[in-house]
Amino acid sequence: MSTQITKTAVVGAGSMGSGIAALMASAGFDVVLLDVQREGAQKGVDIQLKRRGFYHPEHAGNIQIGSTEEDLHLLEDVDWVVEAIFEDIDAKHELYAKVEPHLSEHAFLTSNTSTLPLAKLKEGIKRPEKFGITHFFNPPKVMQLVELIAENDDTREALRTAIDQQLGKTAVDCRDTPGFIANRVGCFWMAAGVQAARDHDLEPELADAAFGRPFGIPRTGIYGLLDFIGLQLVKPIWGSLEGALPKNDRLFDVPLGKDEFIAGLVERGLTGRTGEGGFYRGRGETITADYTYRERIKPEDPALEHKEPRAVMETDSPAGRFARQVFLETLRYCCEVAPEIAEHVGLIDEGLELGFGWKKGIFALADSIGLDWVREAYGNDVPELLGKAQDGFYPDTDKVLNTEGEVVDYPPRAGVVTLAGLLDEGAKTVIKTDAGSLHRLDNGVGIIDLHTPLNSLPTSALAFLREVIDSVDEHDIRALVIGNDEARAFSAGADLPSIAKAAEEGDVDRIRELITDGSQTMRKLRNAPLPIVGAVRSVALGGGGELAMACDRLVAHADAKIGFPERNVGLYPGWNGTVAMLERNYLAGHEDYYQRAFDFIASAKPAPNAFLARDTEALRDEDVILMSAQHVLARAIKEAETLADDYSPRPNTLLPLYKPEAAPSGSALDKDWPLEDTTDNDHAIIKQLVKQYTAETDIEELTFDEYCDREIDFVVPTLTWPANIERTAHMAATRKPLRN
Repeated sequence: MSTQITKTAVVGAGSMGSGIAALMASAGFDVVLLDVQREGAQKGVDIQLKRRGFYHPEHAGNIQIGSTEEDLHLLEDVDWVVEAIFEDIDAKHELYAKVEPHLSEHAFLTSNTSTLPLAKLKEGIKRPEKFGITHFFNPPKVMQLVELIAENDDTREALRTAIDQQLGKTAVDCRDTPGFIANRVGCFWMAAGVQAARDHDLEPELADAAFGRPFGIPRTGIYGLLDFIGLQLVKPIWGSLEGALPKNDRLFDVPLGKDEFIAGLVERGLTGRTGEGGFYRGRGETITADYTYRERIKPEDPALEHKEPRAVMETDSPAGRFARQVFLETLRYCCEVAPEIAEHVGLIDEGLELGFGWKKGIFALADSIGLDWVREAYGNDVPELLGKAQDGFYPDTDKVLNTEGEVVDYPPRAGVVTLAGLLDEGAKTVIKTDAGSLHRLDNGVGIIDLHTPLNSLPTSALAFLREVIDSVDEHDIRALVIGNDEARAFSAGADLPSIAKAAEEGDVDRIRELITDGSQTMRKLRNAPLPIVGAVRSVALGGGGELAMACDRLVAHADAKIGFPERNVGLYPGWNGTVAMLERNYLAGHEDYYQRAFDFIASAKPAPNAFLARDTEALRDEDVILMSAQHVLARAIKEAETLADDYSPRPNTLLPLYKPEAAPSGSALDKDWPLEDTTDNDHAIIKQLVKQYTAETDIEELTFDEYCDREIDFVVPTLTWPANIERTAHMAATRKPLRN
């Protein structure tokens, strides 16, 4: 029986249902979207186009709309149907009775419910072995978590594969309990936070700061998050959870669903971001006890002087005592409900990390604080599960405490490859420097592992990259992958402080040396005798973008951002970036190849995602886009193996220089400048790029390598201009652009 999912359907085209459909369409599924009326389904598509719920507007073409009254036959060849209507058990049962007769025997049917139990939902279902819950978090494109509940092992595995590998989300196995995992513990945390703030008489600003950055909590904090959710939803969300829990559950000690102050806010239309205000109004005002707004204050408390959670909680101040109470109450609750809701504590942590944006879940946070300190903080009333965690909730890199208190293996995600795992499995490190290492796999693929912050490219990293290319024969390496376990960046680019220092000192020779160093390194990679594949996650900016374009192929996560923000720094790409973009557009057959390359570079804006990067040729058709960041490295290794079988180095492409009179536009590349949001200095920078691109002698074409030398000649002077010296120094010092 095939479990490959290629066609899906979503029934219910509201905000959540249409968001799930947009995600599926972006992932390449053929999608049927049904609502009561076709107009409702079309409205759902239109809303997602407006909200950018699709990765690319063209992905909307993967959706076929219909109505539940006339078009249920469209479900006959789908592999997976997601029900996403309102939370009413009778309405869902009525819908299932209509839908099931139209499903093939292999099709899965799941509910996107956030509150209703599987045991009740499946009553009357004809094929319970194909039924389950897939609870997406809103908005589905952004939120990583999908809670998965399915009784049948084959069904659960097939859905997990689709969620993890095809949609790029993280399926977290939950038990069939109220609120599942994330909402069960997350709702308690928020309710306990509001109660603790009142216990210690803390204003919202102070509460959100105290249990905020030191604990790895998003900057919204608790009150900001409630505003984001919508205060009108507090009563139904918490009320539904309270209605399903036994009366001895600790959630009843902090009954947020019955909160009179929040009810008063809702009565006045102050529902948070969905209204005129909530606990906060905009960025500058905070609610008061009489429902008026005051100017938002900068919170002050001795606890806020600390950056570590333990130091915050050890501070004997209102904020310190508040943070201590919230942490200890949340950890106690998670310890107590863990056996009911999850197989191991890692699943609870994933719920908080992926569903609520915590950098570390509550158990990982406790480990980092130190369990001896945490146990001492509880005195004689230590939670049972905490008492069993003698070596930590995560006693080793691949171990975790299950919810019965036993150490078990942390189950790996199917298809995920990490550099740490490859090294554990025997990958051989053949070069190791401070800037990076080269690891050789048994299949002859080498992994280029940069050690620099955010995989940046100081001169030491450039030297390491050249050393790798020079040593591939010595180490019998047949292909290379650039990538590691740094999730925040493929490469954040050049060493800006060095460039800024040379510019400030007016050292033109040093500037040229730094630019030439990068340019020659990228050319060495481009002209290497073996294929190089870039495993691009998160950002590839500036020199990082040029590193990506030096590769033969890229495997990019869908959310990767590739581009050249150099104009904001006081220059434009000087490590072959202007030439690489030109070559890509030229070889792709675009008639206006010069204008396209110029516009992308001059904008100083990266493509918002990998699919949109294809529109600019920052990614090419042969490059691979994956919805799952966790699977990028594995696919990059596979691509490298494939390319190695019959590889020929890239030619030294001959590129014509730009001639305005012969171009489709018939004018200078910067014909639309200066733009509204630019300065005279911005225009001067891109004017230099125009000069570089434009033929001014009888030379009509240059090889790729010759063009790169020309790029250096034009880029270096821009860094000596006074305005750009200021701009570069400001960015190096503050990491913020100077709009001079």
